Amino acid sequence: MKKGFALLETIIVITFVSVSLLLLYGTFTNMFNNSEKNIIFDNASDIYKTYFLKEYLAMDNLNDLLKNENIINISCANFEKSDCETLIKNYHISNIYISKYDLKNYDKSKYKANFNEYLNSVTNKDNYLYRLIVEYKNNNTFSYASIGFGDNHE
Repeated sequence: MKKGFALLETIIVITFVSVSLLLLYGTFTNMFNNSEKNIIFDNASDIYKTYFLKEYLAMDNLNDLLKNENIINISCANFEKSDCETLIKNYHISNIYISKYDLKNYDKSKYKANFNEYLNSVTNKDNYLYRLIVEYKNNNTFSYASIGFGDNHE
């Protein structure tokens, strides 16, 4: 009788430890994946540079650029700023995009895998019409940041 109880107790402990280890593994895997995304998506310095770029380019005046597109790639040619190219060079900007804020459907084949992954990671909880997305390139590594503009109540 005591041998059977010891066996049952051992099986219960092994089950408990196994379930605990599986939960810990899942938690640490998610933390690792999220930290990896945080390195290339929306880090604080890139968000600050994106905000400054939005203010500099007066993005609130560009609401009609999208018309029938979900995402467009813009450049300094869209603005009447003399030192726009210098700013883009100093900030290591690779591409500037404007998209609809609540972007659900777009042609994923037009864009790089990193860009598509970034768009899948952004939330659509704020009350904006459009999103300025900037792609930064530092040492052959692309990072992304975005900021909303255009009030939804206008």
